Amino acid sequence: MKQKLTYLCTLAALLTATACTHDDAPAPGGTTEGTASAAFHIQTRADGTGIGQGQHAWLYLAERLPQLPDDEKLYCDKCYNVSNGAYLIENLTAQWYKMAFICLPEGVEAPEPADNNHEFNDYVIDYSPVLTNQDALNPDKDLAIYRQVIDRWLLPDKTLKEDVTLTRITGQLVLDMGILKDQFPGKVSQIEVTLTGVPQKVYLHDNVDEYPDNAIMTNSLSYQFIISQETWESNDHFRVYLDLLPFDLTDATVEVKHEDETEDGATIEFPLGAGHHGSDDTPKTISVKANIRTTVYFRGMEDNEFEVRYAGFDNLSIDVDGGDWNGWN
Repeated sequence: MKQKLTYLCTLAALLTATACTHDDAPAPGGTTEGTASAAFHIQTRADGTGIGQGQHAWLYLAERLPQLPDDEKLYCDKCYNVSNGAYLIENLTAQWYKMAFICLPEGVEAPEPADNNHEFNDYVIDYSPVLTNQDALNPDKDLAIYRQVIDRWLLPDKTLKEDVTLTRITGQLVLDMGILKDQFPGKVSQIEVTLTGVPQKVYLHDNVDEYPDNAIMTNSLSYQFIISQETWESNDHFRVYLDLLPFDLTDATVEVKHEDETEDGATIEFPLGAGHHGSDDTPKTISVKANIRTTVYFRGMEDNEFEVRYAGFDNLSIDVDGGDWNGWN
């Protein structure tokens, strides 16, 4: 089951969270006398079991340094592995920090800065290990990237305690091809999905509403799914699940290969767009959006159309009831 990941800090009954600002706080880049600390208790909101198996979580602390002339540049040389569910950071300079929380799936490495310069805005997440192997991965695994960035003051001789909820910065594309034996005239041997312009990397500091303009690197990817005899004879819908960074699907295709020649040929290709793919009308663009599941329904060769629904993720699973989508594209 997919789970909505959250960071939850349990507060003591007589303590309150440190405020984001303070009347006596120095200007950004300044410090106050004394040291500060921050404590985080990490778990999932669904069942309190913490970071999921195979996932790993990190906390990055960035600060402004007086010797940096550019106010937009932040120095980040502090990175903490917080995957074990709890972490206490002590002996920090009492000052302003930018804190970036990130939770990554198995195979995706912790972000590193370009040229090892410790510039916070240069830290990059490489999502390629997930993108290039999804057709071989278990669709029930949580392959999303979760992230939250906050600005906080750490005050001298005080401990910051705060609840921080991470949000998916990836989305999911679900291609529902229906019951295959009812959709196609002959035995299907393989279904191939080809996507172009797929974002591969993303900056740690990016805001989700800035996609896809800030994609660092794009690529074309093809996913092949072999259709066994058992799958062909099944009465279940055949679905493809792809976790992706947000982008618009342009020149995307679905290729259906038959074991034997049919009246439409052994291989049939459909443009992956909303609307009538068999008509002269140009299909509408389908979008992958942050923290949204985009479900595309193939309605068969006679109906000649893909239907598209956009829905959010619930707390426990990526499954969303039929009424919880925001309309046709």
